[in-house]
Amino acid sequence: MSTLINIQNATVKQLGKTVFEGLDFQWEDGQHWAVVGQSGTLLTAFLETLLGRTMVTQGLVERPYSETYQKQKNLDGEINSFRDLISTVSQQYTFRNKSNIQNFYYQQRFNAMESEEAATVFDYLNEIEVKVPGPWDIQRVLDFMRLKDLKEKSLIKLSNGETRRLAIATALIKNPKLLLMDQPLTGLDVQSRMDFGNILNDIVSAGIHVMMTTHSNEIPECISHVAVIGDKKIKKAIESNEFLDIERIDQEENGFDYQLLRKLLDGRKNQEFKVIVELNNVTVKYGDQRILDQVNWTILPGEKWALKGENGAGKSTLLSLVLGENPQAYANDIWLFDKKRGSGESIWDIKKQIGFVAPELSRFFPQNQTCLKVVLSGLFDTMGLFKKVSHDQENLARYWLKLFDLENTSDLLLRQVSLENQRFVLLARAMIKSPCLLVLDEAAQGMDEIQRKLFRKTIDQVCSIIPVTMVYVSHYEEDIPVCVDKVMRLSKGKVM
Repeated sequence: MSTLINIQNATVKQLGKTVFEGLDFQWEDGQHWAVVGQSGTLLTAFLETLLGRTMVTQGLVERPYSETYQKQKNLDGEINSFRDLISTVSQQYTFRNKSNIQNFYYQQRFNAMESEEAATVFDYLNEIEVKVPGPWDIQRVLDFMRLKDLKEKSLIKLSNGETRRLAIATALIKNPKLLLMDQPLTGLDVQSRMDFGNILNDIVSAGIHVMMTTHSNEIPECISHVAVIGDKKIKKAIESNEFLDIERIDQEENGFDYQLLRKLLDGRKNQEFKVIVELNNVTVKYGDQRILDQVNWTILPGEKWALKGENGAGKSTLLSLVLGENPQAYANDIWLFDKKRGSGESIWDIKKQIGFVAPELSRFFPQNQTCLKVVLSGLFDTMGLFKKVSHDQENLARYWLKLFDLENTSDLLLRQVSLENQRFVLLARAMIKSPCLLVLDEAAQGMDEIQRKLFRKTIDQVCSIIPVTMVYVSHYEEDIPVCVDKVMRLSKGKVM
């Protein structure tokens, strides 16, 4: 076999911190890798090292897979890079509007007129610079990733699963030799995860070499080898059929400081509401497309609900009504916190009662926002902090960061911290005002296995201390907190 990538005894630094020491790894022709481990940050850093985005201060990193390509490009006098032959699918998706400015706001996807500021799926794919010609053109990726019916859809209106399919299409259209994917299965429903395995089989059959970070219990059949990362190195690199259950990661979390959590929640004032949410025969349409169809749902104080449904079932639209974000609420019979929508209440009256966490929220904060400012913004229900705060308010935010062992991130920009830590920053932002209703939409997405357990345990602890009402969305049964005892299931906009 010929070697694609060779790493020998490498010391690797990222943002001034040593992430790997004595790192050894060989990627041979014909191999397809799953990379697993207890730290999602390290898994991502490993992919970043292959991409040359970390600093190797000792040892050797060779990329023979690109040598022939680069020699020819040099002879032709063309600018080139080993990255021309690599495509990536990240956990973060950054879309820009038609003016090439990233100034979308979270509610914009629910406003039919303003969502047109975003490019369509077809426009987005058409603008991608393709340096390596090959079989993957726009038409093929649209067909292959089942995006044909979505090609005129605005980017910010895509569901989580649709966005993931677009990200893979974007990677394929560059005709890569190597395809690196960071946790590509997170946020996908059961059927989409099964479909992903078939998609991966076809990608591998087309001659593309695949590497993906994933959870230890989500390794697709076409993966030939598994690398286990720990202790700042690859602890084990074996064939996938040798990766037995006994080797899977199953470490228990210790939990955060329970007494500090109790102290932070002790001052919560009980709100006396008869009904938190009431939806009566609610229907939402965009053009001829019916997103929600005659939905009825009542949430009473203290209830804990799981909201389930396949990607594209209408969950995000339903949540937008609960959160007061969707203008179509005024055309429906909707009650929030004992008040009918459209009866004179303001959006701020609704928001002050709700704590909300979703992975995409981090995309909508201005890039100059530190983690401390993001947490403080929860007091004002704004996407970022834009006013002076009191000494007590700042101390409260610092204590929430301390609870999640994130004191050292207070002055770091939100985008500078790992995805899993971003999720806990967003949870602190939601909890700082001790909300009456807590809405968690795939809130643990992007976390490693240990942190997912820790997140679930933390939510159960919160619910044991205060009588918060909760709606929890997840495609993973093991992520749903124990306290959840009611289920609302949607399919194609209808209550099942």
